[in-house]
Amino acid sequence: MFKKTFTALALVAATAATTVPVAAQQISFGINAQTQEEADLIRGGLVLFQIANGADPVETLQQAANGSVGVIHQEGNGHNGSIAQNGNAAGGVFQFGENTDAHLVQGNGDADLTFVFGW
Repeated sequence: MFKKTFTALALVAATAATTVPVAAQQISFGINAQTQEEADLIRGGLVLFQIANGADPVETLQQAANGSVGVIHQEGNGHNGSIAQNGNAAGGVFQFGENTDAHLVQGNGDADLTFVFGW
């Protein structure tokens, strides 16, 4: 299921990238867990990402007492990103390029990834 979802999202992103108006400043896509297995994969991936990149000063890492885990990863300049979590949530915001704006709001048990590319 996760493989199919990721493949579908990759195709949508590739199609959208070819039809983005010239005036657009960013393009984004997200992955939202639909099953507990997908949520566990996202949570595990974010924890591994934190371990692998824990010393990177660009990273904003959060491990909240309520069991939530969040990662904001930014490469480039002028990004604005945030994660607001309520309860046992897992979220990642990954921003690339220039001047992107991404905000992830999650409820209890949500597991989401957001990817944003700006120019």
